Amino acid sequence: MNFKKGDKVKFLNEDDHGTVTRVTGDGMVYVLNSDDFEVPVMARELILDPDAMPVQKNLAKPEPEPKTEPRTEGPRRIVLHNATPKTPKNDAVELLAAFVPADGKPLDKCDLEFYLVNDSEYNMCYNYLRPIVGRPGYLSAMGVLEPDTKEYIETFRRADIGEIGGIKLQLLTYRDGDTTPRKPIEAEVKMHAPKFYQESYYNDNDFFDGKAYIIPVLENKEMDDALRSLKDGKLQHKDADKPSKSQKPQRKPEKVVIDLHLTEIIDNEAGMTPKDMLDYQMKVFREKLDECIADPHVKKVVFIHGKGNGSLKLELRKCLDRNYKRCQYQDASFEEYGGGATLVYVK
Repeated sequence: MNFKKGDKVKFLNEDDHGTVTRVTGDGMVYVLNSDDFEVPVMARELILDPDAMPVQKNLAKPEPEPKTEPRTEGPRRIVLHNATPKTPKNDAVELLAAFVPADGKPLDKCDLEFYLVNDSEYNMCYNYLRPIVGRPGYLSAMGVLEPDTKEYIETFRRADIGEIGGIKLQLLTYRDGDTTPRKPIEAEVKMHAPKFYQESYYNDNDFFDGKAYIIPVLENKEMDDALRSLKDGKLQHKDADKPSKSQKPQRKPEKVVIDLHLTEIIDNEAGMTPKDMLDYQMKVFREKLDECIADPHVKKVVFIHGKGNGSLKLELRKCLDRNYKRCQYQDASFEEYGGGATLVYVK
């Protein structure tokens, strides 16, 4: 939420209120609290004070505002395949998440339009959920995806990708004329911020005129591997992954990449305050770094902390300066991680 000087606000993490005195470009808001102290607070820890909202004095019934659609350039639902009938897919349910660069800007600066693509013969009733940036809760959208269609959902600001972390989908699928009951499906699309800065993830495809970053939402890798083995005339044994005596052991990597985004290191962050989240991320950072230092094969570790408000990056580097003075560090490759990672030399 954007605040300006003079706004009346309340604190989310304590029972207090105040008036905004100034706002800095790094997301920090300075508030004159009830004790007349000016305190710095992150914008995501504030809300507008509902008790200070102006009261509408005109009691006449206002005229209803005309409803406007979020996008006006065309219908939201677009038919993908309608020229020739499709070959049956043997009960396959295929749903894709697609991120399309908007506005024609360079990839590292443009916003991203988000679509759901139904590349199957099933209708899909969906409930779309994604975290709200800067405060607790989720944004939700519901709809029905017809077979072989794509649907625009919303546009993500580039700066918000790392904060969102991922989206969740709840799905009911059905086929016209088929009354067989099917179980609801829950799926999650994890949004790793560094990947959205790399052109290699954006490819030509059958669904959009330009390149798009497409992520499968529904996939069953174990089933695909089993079917592939049967087609090859081989059935993989449960111990097939174990190396035989004649096989050479794989060489351990010299560089390790560790993602510190909460969606990667914790199953459920509900009820955690921003301080709890930061403390947990730092705990994981110290544990993983100690493991890498103890491993004689590892020489470099990349910690992905994202850009966000910079608090995790700052704490991480303060910890390195204070407790790991033998480890040198620097910004990891911008091309690979978009400025959201730190490279640590442990040997």
